[in-house]
Amino acid sequence: MRYCHYYLQLCDLFSPEELVEVRLSRLADEWRITTRYAKKIVQELNRSGWIMWKPGVGRGNVSKLRLLHTKEHAALGLAKEHVRKKKIKEAFVLIHTHAPEVKDNFVDWLTDPSL
Repeated sequence: MRYCHYYLQLCDLFSPEELVEVRLSRLADEWRITTRYAKKIVQELNRSGWIMWKPGVGRGNVSKLRLLHTKEHAALGLAKEHVRKKKIKEAFVLIHTHAPEVKDNFVDWLTDPSL
């Protein structure tokens, strides 16, 4: 997924399944991007089923965000995507950096002959 690394950063900020109030400007600051691009990323993550996003309509109304997957699930999925693109080193770096607890699961998947 194109924006998975942004989701992994969200996982560092918020707990999965917890509904939190957050402003789009805060996400843009955390991601070090413009608010306009942050809005695009949030819309794509919402459309892809990674987050639940309810925008706060009107001045002063805060948006609501819920992460729908764990950090481990996201990291494992992105690592598998790297492997499919023949980027093995990037996959192991990702697992080591973001979710070392799923390394065994990833290695088992990687050594599966049906891959």
